[in-house]
Amino acid sequence: MIQIPTMTHPLSRAWDQPGAAAMAVYDDIAIMDHSTLARLHDYSASIPTGVYEGKMWRCADGENWILCWYGPAEDPDRCSINRRPIRLIRDLPAPEFRLGFLDVTLE
Repeated sequence: MIQIPTMTHPLSRAWDQPGAAAMAVYDDIAIMDHSTLARLHDYSASIPTGVYEGKMWRCADGENWILCWYGPAEDPDRCSINRRPIRLIRDLPAPEFRLGFLDVTLE
């Protein structure tokens, strides 16, 4: 499994994206659910500015989605652009717990 870098650059704090733990990324594919896909910004017609290692987004390739992210490059002043086709899995319902008289759903 591929480890997507954590965004650590101070300017990356404004970029909202799902955590890398919400998906499984391999050499040939990324696997995630629909809610994780929805949290990725759609850059089907461009690429995001503000280049930071670990920054993820999605783009359309015909009828399929592609996971993209900035990763390390040989030149430390640059980032690579990495891409994997996305395979969507069904969202699982949030676990429910009963605490006395209070029903709680984790999201």
